[in-house]
Order: sequence, then C-alpha cells, then structure tokens
Amino acid sequence: MTDIKRLFKYFSFTFIPFLFFLGVTIFAYFYLKKRREEGVINRFNLKAAQAEDLVSRRTGHYIQVLKGAKGLFTASTEIERVEWKNYIEALEVYKNYPGIQGIGFAEVIRPENLQRHIRKVRAEGFPDYKLSPAGTRPVYTSIVYLEPFSGANLRAFGYDMFSEPIRRQAMEQARDSGQPVLSGKVTLVQESGNKKQPGFLLYLPVYQDVILPQTVPERRRLLKGYVYSPFRAVDLMQNVLFDDFEDFSIRIYDGLQTRKEYLLYTNNQDIEGSGNAVLTKSTRINMANRTWTIVFQAQPTFKQTQSKIPEIVLAAGSIISLLVFFALLSVARTRRANKLRQTISDNATVALFMLNAKGYCTFMNPMAERMTGYTFDEIQQQPFHYLVHHHYPNGSPFRIEECPIQIALRQNKGLRDHEDIFIRKDGTFFNVSCSATPVMEQDALVYMVLEVRDVTEERQAQLAILESEVRFRNMADSAPVMVWLNNEKALATYLNKQWLEFTGQTTEEALNLGWIKAVHPDDVAKIRPIYEQALKNQRGFEMDYRLRRHDGVYRWMATNAAPRFDAAGKFMGYIGSVIDITERKEAEQKIKENAQLLQKIFLEVPALVALIRAEDQTYVFANPFYRKMLGNQVATGKSIREAHPDLEGPGLFEQIGQVIANGKAFVGKEVAISKEANGKRQTGYFNLVYQPLFTPDREVEAVLIFAIEVTELVFSRKELMQTNEELSRTNVELRRTNTDLDNFVYTASHDLRAPIANLEGLTNDMMYNLYARLAPEEQFVLRLVQESINKLKRTIVDLTNITRVQKEVDQSQINLSFAEVLADVQQDILPMIEESEACIQTDFAVPEIIYARKNLRSILYNLVSNAIKYRHLERKPLVIISTAQEEEYITLTVSDNGLGIRADQQHKLFSMFRRVHTHVEGSGIGLYIVKRIVENNGGYVTVDSQEGQGATFKVFFKKQPAT
Repeated sequence: MTDIKRLFKYFSFTFIPFLFFLGVTIFAYFYLKKRREEGVINRFNLKAAQAEDLVSRRTGHYIQVLKGAKGLFTASTEIERVEWKNYIEALEVYKNYPGIQGIGFAEVIRPENLQRHIRKVRAEGFPDYKLSPAGTRPVYTSIVYLEPFSGANLRAFGYDMFSEPIRRQAMEQARDSGQPVLSGKVTLVQESGNKKQPGFLLYLPVYQDVILPQTVPERRRLLKGYVYSPFRAVDLMQNVLFDDFEDFSIRIYDGLQTRKEYLLYTNNQDIEGSGNAVLTKSTRINMANRTWTIVFQAQPTFKQTQSKIPEIVLAAGSIISLLVFFALLSVARTRRANKLRQTISDNATVALFMLNAKGYCTFMNPMAERMTGYTFDEIQQQPFHYLVHHHYPNGSPFRIEECPIQIALRQNKGLRDHEDIFIRKDGTFFNVSCSATPVMEQDALVYMVLEVRDVTEERQAQLAILESEVRFRNMADSAPVMVWLNNEKALATYLNKQWLEFTGQTTEEALNLGWIKAVHPDDVAKIRPIYEQALKNQRGFEMDYRLRRHDGVYRWMATNAAPRFDAAGKFMGYIGSVIDITERKEAEQKIKENAQLLQKIFLEVPALVALIRAEDQTYVFANPFYRKMLGNQVATGKSIREAHPDLEGPGLFEQIGQVIANGKAFVGKEVAISKEANGKRQTGYFNLVYQPLFTPDREVEAVLIFAIEVTELVFSRKELMQTNEELSRTNVELRRTNTDLDNFVYTASHDLRAPIANLEGLTNDMMYNLYARLAPEEQFVLRLVQESINKLKRTIVDLTNITRVQKEVDQSQINLSFAEVLADVQQDILPMIEESEACIQTDFAVPEIIYARKNLRSILYNLVSNAIKYRHLERKPLVIISTAQEEEYITLTVSDNGLGIRADQQHKLFSMFRRVHTHVEGSGIGLYIVKRIVENNGGYVTVDSQEGQGATFKVFFKKQPAT
C-alpha cells in the first residue's frame, strides 16, 4: 500500500506537470495566434490613425502660418511687396513645412478701383500686369503677392480666383465666417504640361483695421483680401506621409463621396486592384471647414510581416514539456536537499539567480519569476544574458562580451550595486540594481549568486525630481521677470536667464553672494537689514533697490520673495522675482516733483486758493493770499462757518453745499465779498470758482476754491464807462464841427468862383487889349496877377475835390476792370506819356475789383501821373502796375524808376498841400485825396522809396464779395 502511494505521488509529480505544461503550450498557441490577428488589426488601425493625424496636423500648421500672415496685414495699413517677401522668407515655411506651393495675398478690388489698381501694380515694375480672366464682374480678387515669386507661381500673378465657382465658394465661406476654409478639388493655374496634379487652396480673410468684424454685412464691407496657399495634392501628401506606408493603399477624396472624379491623392495608381486588400478602413476628417474622406487598405504583404511566435511557442512548449518531465525526475531526487534553501529564497524580497560557469541559470526564486516573467524552466534553456539582457532600450543589440555580469563571471570577480536595465518576458524594460558573488571550489568557479533588486520606482522618482527641476528651470528662463533661489544660508543657488542677460554676469559670477556685486553700493546697506529680519522670522519680504544693467546703467528693481519649506516643514531658503520698476519710480518722482511744483504755485500764485474737505466743510489748505485777504482767520481744520461768520449773508456757504451735493462746479463773476485791507474791512469783487474733486467712485471728496480779485477792474470799468460817455458827447460835437467845416469849405469855394471868374475875365481882357501898351514892369505885374488868379482857381477846385471825397463815401460800387480803368487814365495823360516816352507795364493777377469807378480812376490817375511827372531826367520813365490777393485785401502796386523820396520826407507825402519836389507844377493834394478815398473804404496806402532809385506805392483795397 505504501508503494502504491509512493508510485501515485511520483506519477503526480512527473506526469501531471508534463500534461499541464503541454496543455498550457497548446492554449498559449491558440491565444497567441488570436492576439497576432488582433495585433495585425491594431497595427493597421494605428497606421491609419497615424496617417490621418499627419494630414490634420500639417493642415493645422499651414493655418497658423496664414494667421501669422494675416496678423502682418492687420498690424500695418499697407504692406509692400518687399516686406511680404522678407516676411515669408523669415518664416522658412518651405524648410519647416515642405509640400506647400506658395503663400500669397489676393486683394479685393471694386470695379471703380480696377484701373487705379492696374496702374499701381504696373508702376511697381510690372508693365504687362493685367487681371485674368478678362471680363466685367461685380468684384475682383487679383493675386498681387505670391512667394516664391518664380517658376510656375508667375502664372498665377493677376489671376482672379473669385471668377472660378469652386474657389469662389470657399472664399465666400471664409469671408462670411472669418475662419480658414479649404476649397474643393481644383486644377491650379500653376499647372502645365502632362504632369498635372489635383490641387486645392486654403483661404483666410483679411479685414480693414480689425481682426474679425462682428456681423456678416460688416465682414463683407470691410473685406480687404485673402491670404492663401495653393497646394498640389500629390506633392503635399508625399511630404506629409513620410512614414513607411508601402504595405498600404491610401486614397484621399474631396467630400463625402469616393468616386474617381473626387480623388485628390493615392499612393497606389491601381485603384481597381484594391479588392485584394486584407483590411479596409474609411474615415472622414474635417479640416478648415472642409470634409475629406480617406480610405486605408492593407495589402496582402502586410500580413507577411506578422510574427511566427505562436508556432514557435507550440514547438518550444512541447519541447519544454518534455524537458520539464525529465527535469522533474531530477528535481524529485534533489527536493529534500533543496527544501531549506527553497524556503529561504521563496521568502526573499529580492530576485535571486544562480548562474553556472557558462552563464546558464540553475536556480531562481519566486521573486525572480515575478520580476522577469520567466519560469525557471524557461530561463534555464539558454544563457541568462540572452533572456534578460539581449538589447538596449533603443533597440540596438547588447553583446554578451560587453555584459558586466558575464565579465564578472569570466573573471571570477564580484559585482556590487551595479545599475542596469533588464528585459521582462513580455518585452518591457525595467531598472535594476545587481550584486554578484562568485562561489569557488578548489580555485574554480562553481556558480555565481546574482541578487537583483527592481529600482524602477526609485528611478522614476529620481527622474520625476529631475524633470520637475528641468520644468522649473525652463519655466523660470521663459518668465518675463528675473527669478532667483537661495538656501537657508542666504547663498544664491539659482538665477534664471533673464538675470544673467540683464546683469551680464555668468552663472558662476552670480551664485552664492556674487549677485550683490550688481546691486548699487548705496542700496546694499539698505536691503541687508530687511533681508536679515525676514530670514530671522522665515517670512516673505519686498524691497526696492538699484541693479546694474550689463551696459553699466543702474535700473530700479522690485523684489518679492517667499520662503520655501520641505515636506517636513524645514526652512530651505527663498524663491523670489525681480521686475524692472524704473519707469514707475521715475513717474513717482515726477508726480512728487509736480506735487511740489503745484504746491509752490498755489503758495505763490497771486490768487486766492483753498481746499475744503467735503465731509465737514473744513479747511485742508489755504495759500497766503487767501489767508491775508480774509483777515488771517483761516486755519487748517477750521470750518468755513467758524472762520468766516461775516460771510453768512451772501449765500456762499449754501453755494459750496450745493457743489458738494450735486458735484457741479460753480462759477461766480464779480462777487462782492468783505475783505481785509489795511486793517479795515471793506467790500471787494472777485471772480471765483468752486471746483469739486472726486474720489474714484465719483463721490465729491473736496472742493477747490480759486478766486481772483477784480476790484480794481470793476472800479476801472465804471470809470471807463463814465469816460466813454464823455467821449461820446465830445465825438458828437466834433462831428457837428466837421460838418459845419465841410459846409463852410464847400460854401466858400462855391461863392468864390464867381468873383474869381470875373477877375480872370478882366485879367484876360487886359492881357489881350492892353498888354502891348504896358511898360515891361507893368507887364510883369500883370503876369503875376494872372498866375495868382490861376493858383487861387486851382486851390478852390482842390478844396471842392476834398469836400467831394469826404461826402462821397457811399458811392455805388460795381465790378471794375483794372485794365479798362487804366486805359481810360492813359488816354487822359497821353500827351505826358508821349512827351516823356514813358513805358507802362501791367500784371493784373487780380483782374477785377468791386469799387466806385470815379474813386478807382482818381487813384490810378494820381499814382500813374505822379510816376511820370516826377521822372528822372537821365532815364526814360518805367512804370510797373500790378495787382495781387493778400489775405482779406486786394493790392494795387505802382512802381517807378523816377526821382524817389528821401526817408525823412516820406511822412509828408499824404498831407494836404505838402510837396516834396517843387520843380514841376502841382497842388500837393493828389496823394492826400488817394489816401482819403482808400481809407474811407476800409483800406490803407504804403510807400517804399529810395532817393534817386524810384518809388513804390502799394494800395490795400478791402476785399468785398463779387456781385
């Protein structure tokens, strides 16, 4: 009975494991075969997803490029062709995103602006530029910029994409939505020859002055043009789908249908042979408001690359099952000997391996099995290195000759805390720490005990710490401020890139206490106690100081620091930021200076200035003039009613209360207020303003009183009014006197005409009948009498003319031609002109004037006749007459080359009966009459002359509207 039990136990220990491993092998074969099929499908789906992601991501990149180009147009009112070229070249689009045909700008042109647009582009150096296709359309969109501007792209220059229906549909959608839009399948105008490819375009609208108008009508009205990119589908996809897709057939269709006419791209021209595909997947992607359909098909060669692991497992498992059967026979014999050792190794927390001199594993504990995923039967089939150490993580082979464990095994040496990377049975890598101890017998290696500890979590924790530090440094170096760290001993352990760039220090120079060298020497002593107090209390702090920039200029900085603590609450130092506040400091200093200046102005300004708090109407400020004028009763903190009880009556207190209540300023003119003067109270007059001052919440905080005394002005105005009344009475009397004088002159000249005419008749009769019989002395006396009568006659005529000029101010005025009036004058003085051989030149820039004909003729007659009469005897007279427009005046200039007038005599010219040159006949009232005529009509006359050089008279006529 005992032998039967022993036999059954022996059978169960050997045959049952054999059957079990054989069953597991068969199960693993079918399981791995199923997983292989699933792996094929997953790999196919992964490849399809990868291709879809590449297409979508590349389109997103091109959209960002167009948005950058749109930003260029939005930021500038006008983009020149060279600016566009430089911008596109700076992007390096063709290097970073190959496959793009170009980047361009299509300008929106209204029909009324078409010809101006063509002239502008031709002026840029393109004399043959024109829009295509020809024809009249409601709107044009000409391609004006396209880079690279060479090769096939030149054919697109001037092309109106809006004229083609497919392009127009995409452009209208982009215009109304403000978003990037892909067009449908088109043939690009760049295409030529037999190798034409399908193409499409990406549009992004550009608006006037704004990124995106609010409404669709505004977007249509403000549309400036489109930034766009043309693409050849095959060229683009060959650059996008750069991965290995040789075992795949990829077809991309425009839209939702998969008909041949919508095909954009295929990497397999044999579309009809796609029925041989082993796997097929169709997906749709939406890019820039356009849907594409992508069909992926795996070719039969795709399955030929699948793994042979199921078959290998079936064969290997069968062999291993047999080996297990024979091994168990041996194990049964040695079980008892190894029972104690097995118990120890089974409970070990590290993996234990025992390797023989050939590197085969002869023992492994349960932890080793869990760690590697291999059973002892599996791991002893080949050298240990080829199971757990055969490749590096990057896929390159790990030669056994380079393995440190194998080297220690060959050299019979131990190994301590060697860090390495092992491979589990499932192919995953994990970090380990190894220690190896050789076991020697008779100086020969019997085996080596290998202790392996999984340090993956430790390594991950270390990597996490390193990554965290790297992220912090990247974040700190990217921050727009200077960032620093120090330890508990106040020594700087880190300063970011902004600190180093600003100060010009290197990291070695700035660490520890080196950063203090960049601080202004005067500020070091100031910031030290602030930091020491904060360090003592382990609290944050803020402080301002000056920091030397790399160019030697000191700038004001503000530092804000917070304490750092570890997980146990131990103080580790500070982290702080430094920002430049120089502009703020300068502004504060400017405000301070302005406040001091304002206070100085208030104190010294010769006006009354005071500030009253709205809450209780008490004085906050009053300048010396205010205090002195109101009897030195004003005191800070004293209410206005307490300081001025005598002002209760005029209602000024109530007016201040209304300003506080309604927040509206009060302006008072010539307000009577009792003031202090020479120790006495008397009434003064003031122009004053009560101006409310508001808080940020628009509540009245105070009232500013500003007053200027106008007492003397009020009294002076009263005196002036009295003086004006007296002047008015005097003016009336003068007018009456002038009228009487004019009447007297007119009457006298009129009444003297008859007696003078009689005297003239008698004198002429005597000259005719008695002249020959008179003695020479009597003849001389008779001639003197005749000459005196003629002078008296001319004087009466001049007096009559003067009176007439003063009375005829309001003569009717009409449009007169300077040339016609001058011709009339020349006819009257023709004998004088011919006698002197005078030359008269004219330049009537203003040909006409509204004036009284008689007055204009008199002015021209006197000025032109004088220019000829007072000519220089050594040269022929030259008279130049011109007109011009000068502001509100029309000017008449008469210049001559005559005798001229001395400077000390020019003031006499326009006086009555005053003559400068007496060698020719004259009455001395001609220029007086000219002056009176011009001044009576609102003008004036000037003269510019040099003796012996000639004279220039300039008449300024007050301009009147034409009738």
